[in-house]
Amino acid sequence: MADDQDRKSPEDEADEADDEQEEATAATRARADEDDDDEDNDDEEPPPAPKKKAASASSEREAEPKRRRRPEALKPVIPPEREIAAPSRQTLVMLGVMAGATLLMWGSARFACNAHPAQTRKPREVTTAELSRDPKGAALELQQRWNSYDFKGALELAKGGIADELQKAQGDCEKDSAGCESKKKSVDGQVLATAALLSRGPGSAKVRVVSRGGAGGNQTVVYTLEQEGAAWKVSGRGAEEPAPVKSAEPAPLPAPSGSAAPPPSAAPKPSAGP
Repeated sequence: MADDQDRKSPEDEADEADDEQEEATAATRARADEDDDDEDNDDEEPPPAPKKKAASASSEREAEPKRRRRPEALKPVIPPEREIAAPSRQTLVMLGVMAGATLLMWGSARFACNAHPAQTRKPREVTTAELSRDPKGAALELQQRWNSYDFKGALELAKGGIADELQKAQGDCEKDSAGCESKKKSVDGQVLATAALLSRGPGSAKVRVVSRGGAGGNQTVVYTLEQEGAAWKVSGRGAEEPAPVKSAEPAPLPAPSGSAAPPPSAAPKPSAGP
């Protein structure tokens, strides 16, 4: 019986062979599938690379803010004054030189502007022809020259009786030339005179002259002037104090009608007494 069990029939052997062949085929297919899966895995492995790029991009983004951060400001350390040495000695010397040069130029310019040569201090000499163009100027200049003992110059502006008086005074001065010259020097710069035009016509005018010091002393004179061509000359002398012109008194106004006040002529006179 055991021998019968150990022995297999050809059919069983064929079945076993078929089973083995199927198992081999299945194993082969499994290996092929594994190989295909490996190939597929190899083909699918590159796509994860973008993940690395994304990770690197995110890491870069995280790193950028760190780079942009400014370093913390350090507290300034002030060195000692000896190390600073500002301003230096050279700077101080140059500043002093510039200040001195500025003061020197300012002083020289101020002195040059205020300095006047001697010839410019003397006023311009006005000729007799220019002074005699106006009656007021002619009378004033005649009185000024007369009081200053300049009789020759006064004669250029005089005529008639005034010219005769000046010639007589000039003759007296020539008799005592030394005394006359000393008087002339003593009154130099001390003679003062003012003039006022009183009236002026086509060929005549009147001028009042007030003088102080000199040959004539303190006096007020009214001169009569006449015109000769373009020049005016003093021809006579009037009253020292001309009488003021009396103005006409206004007539009394008539009393209004219906007024109870009597006229001025009919006003009652106060009684002399009992």
